[in-house]
Amino acid sequence: MGRGTNGRAHRDRLRSCCGAVLRRLRKDLLLVLIVVGVIIGFIIGTSVNESVNAIKDPATKATTVMLIGFPGELFMNMLKLLILPLIVASLITALSTLNSKATGRIGRRTVIYYLGTMLIAVLIGIILVVAIRPGELSRLDNAGKKLNMPPYRGLDSFLDLLRSCFPKNIVEATFIQKRTHYKTVPPDIRVYNKTIDDPNSTMVIKFSNGTHNFTTVEEELAPGSDTVPAGLEIAARNMNVLGLVVFSIVFGIVLGRVGDRGLPVKAFFESLNEIIMEMISLVMWFSPIGICSLIAAKLAGMDHIGRAFEMLGYVMGTAITGLFVHGVIVLPLIYFISTRKNPIIFIKNMSDALATAYGTDSSAATLPTTIKCVEQYNNVDKRISRFVLPLGATVNMDGTALYEGVCALWIAQLHGVSLGPGKVVTIVLTAMAAAVGAAAIPSAGLVTMLIVLQAVNLPLDDVALLWAVDWFMDRFRTVVNVLGDAIGAGIVEHLSRDELNEADQSNMEKGESDGLELIEQPEERYTAKDPDQITSNL
Repeated sequence: MGRGTNGRAHRDRLRSCCGAVLRRLRKDLLLVLIVVGVIIGFIIGTSVNESVNAIKDPATKATTVMLIGFPGELFMNMLKLLILPLIVASLITALSTLNSKATGRIGRRTVIYYLGTMLIAVLIGIILVVAIRPGELSRLDNAGKKLNMPPYRGLDSFLDLLRSCFPKNIVEATFIQKRTHYKTVPPDIRVYNKTIDDPNSTMVIKFSNGTHNFTTVEEELAPGSDTVPAGLEIAARNMNVLGLVVFSIVFGIVLGRVGDRGLPVKAFFESLNEIIMEMISLVMWFSPIGICSLIAAKLAGMDHIGRAFEMLGYVMGTAITGLFVHGVIVLPLIYFISTRKNPIIFIKNMSDALATAYGTDSSAATLPTTIKCVEQYNNVDKRISRFVLPLGATVNMDGTALYEGVCALWIAQLHGVSLGPGKVVTIVLTAMAAAVGAAAIPSAGLVTMLIVLQAVNLPLDDVALLWAVDWFMDRFRTVVNVLGDAIGAGIVEHLSRDELNEADQSNMEKGESDGLELIEQPEERYTAKDPDQITSNL
């Protein structure tokens, strides 16, 4: 009897061990396939670039690029399809399980972290530009190329950001973004004749009663403008993420306050969240092909790949160095200081999300994978991850803020413009604000860059030069943005242990579960760990 029991126990342990190995292999297999897809995409794109550019017929050329990128287009559509229900369900589910006091504290920590890391990112970029001086090293033969962009004022971008936070129609917010519409008002000019006393004037008009000297005078009574606000217009057929985030946050908080009456609604969103996460797991197995297609299509359609990288190599190198310092040194250091945990393990567990971020070039499209990695591999509490990550994918743009600070100073150096401390501070603050508001502005990268340059009166035309390589740089920025979101979730969870324990205790007293049992955690999860154990982990 004892021998049979021992045999079954041995088989159970073996089965459990084999299952763990298979799960690990499955996770690493997806990561390997994504990396292979990225490499193959670069090889295919650079190999066919010359042949694609040799096509004379523009329709045939565009069709060729479209066909190369078609699998990637389908992959992006699948991810974007899941973004709306994921953001709404995850925020409502997370916040409905916390009391208002805990929500306020967690929200404050999240905002402080996001603003603090963005400030550090911009400062890193500015320090590197001042030290390396890429603008003086660059030799551009087409600087000052005209940029055909509609006018846009910095004040209106800020106001549009606030309008996006409070949409008047929640259904419309799921598929439409709006921005300020401008009308052109010509200057008000008064034209009149004026008598000239100079007899040698050539403006002579003869009348029957004599000869008089006149000249036509134009007086501008009011200047004209092409940026006169005239209501709102549809800027893009895209989801208003900010509006949905604000609505979901308020909805989740109120749902938690109504108590038992809201349990059916809470159960619905919890089930929806489970379903979306399962769908995400299926979609991600298509990611290697989709990412390969996206990169290959982008490279295949570029004009003069080598020349573009050569011309902008210094500013690209400066920006990538800044992103590397922020993502590999600063963010892990902040995580270690805040949690006393090993950041290398945390980042390693985020590999799938970081590879997806590089391939998709979108924090929002990567959000499903980010949530999965944070919760399943780093064991972050779902009440934290599903509040911090959707918010971060919308407003936390460390890489974007750093890049815009770098490019603004690069353009200043390119034209020999000296910027004083006041203008440097203006660049820092404007780059942070523009990065936060990027989701609410159409053509986000280009328009936000214009706002930063306008704030310090720098030439706008040279922004067009950056677009030859912006698709490439944006992938590195997205990786840093996603990593910053994930590390923020880990830090906020660690600092919010007391609030989470209080919420658990409150739910137990009410006889309720927290509704988030996907990952079972031991009771001592939010208690302080033994220092020796922490040391061994490092």
